[in-house]
Amino acid sequence: MRFFNILKALFYFIIFFVLFYAVVVVLPFAWVTQNRIYFLIGSAAIAALLGFSLRENLDALLERGFQALAMFPLQQLQYIGAGIVFANLVGIPLLIPMIYAKEYFLAMGLLLILDVLGVWAAIAVFRARERREGARERLEYVLDTSVLVDGRITELTRLDLFKGRIVVPSFVVQEIMQLADSTAPAKREKGQRALKVMQHLKESCRRFSLVEYAPKGAKGVDDGLIEYAHDKRAILVTLDANLAKIARVRNVDVINLSEVYLALRPNLSVGDYITVKIVREGKIREQGVGFLDDGTKVVVEDAASLIGATVRVEITNLHMSETGRIIFGKVAD
Repeated sequence: MRFFNILKALFYFIIFFVLFYAVVVVLPFAWVTQNRIYFLIGSAAIAALLGFSLRENLDALLERGFQALAMFPLQQLQYIGAGIVFANLVGIPLLIPMIYAKEYFLAMGLLLILDVLGVWAAIAVFRARERREGARERLEYVLDTSVLVDGRITELTRLDLFKGRIVVPSFVVQEIMQLADSTAPAKREKGQRALKVMQHLKESCRRFSLVEYAPKGAKGVDDGLIEYAHDKRAILVTLDANLAKIARVRNVDVINLSEVYLALRPNLSVGDYITVKIVREGKIREQGVGFLDDGTKVVVEDAASLIGATVRVEITNLHMSETGRIIFGKVAD
């Protein structure tokens, strides 16, 4: 331990001596240059005295400095390093004429100013980027039951289209569990599908989470979702056109996935041909029903006998609604 203290005192002595020697080299005062040997001997003595007497204070100062440095994000240090390098690249060509003209004070002052500006600019750029990324991380998307029942949200999260936290409030989970426990087969199937989608999101999406939230005086799940989105400044994600309308009236940001899917659907017209698989009978006798990849319903005349077959269909009519469109057609010859 004592040997280590001697090494530290020697280290501080060298630092002070180098500083004093720099005065001789950089600031050639006449009285210094004329008595250079005496100045160096005096500098060595003062450096030894300062290095030994200020050892503990310098230890504490360096310790605080290293601790502060350890708190800096590595990326911020990289930005600062890049700022200093850039400042020196700009400054060195400007310093050469000043050094030849023996304007040492001006040269050192200019280099110091450029380095400080480089560090300042680097920290400003880093913090601006950090704020932008932090705002993105604080962005929150709240999913309703219709989105979870639909299931296509898993593909959207896989593509990383939602740059923020994705949440499902506890009261939505309760509604889904009630559906899953329903005695009605259709409702039970929807609830079970939504539970599977939530489980898939928990396993595959690190931004997804279930959150506890108790709506204050909300009359139903839809009101609770609007209240949550308004309270948390979240974006409501839904397939329910009526819920989207009400939320927008109440100044809540909404992503209606039905509108998104409609905007991305193929641009079809009467007379065009499509290929579709007939999966079930239609409401009217002899009609067959199929679906395109985007979920668009296709009703085909005289195709009830073709269930399970993939047929080429000529479009005869297009019916548009708020929830989507229905394509009517006939089997092409």
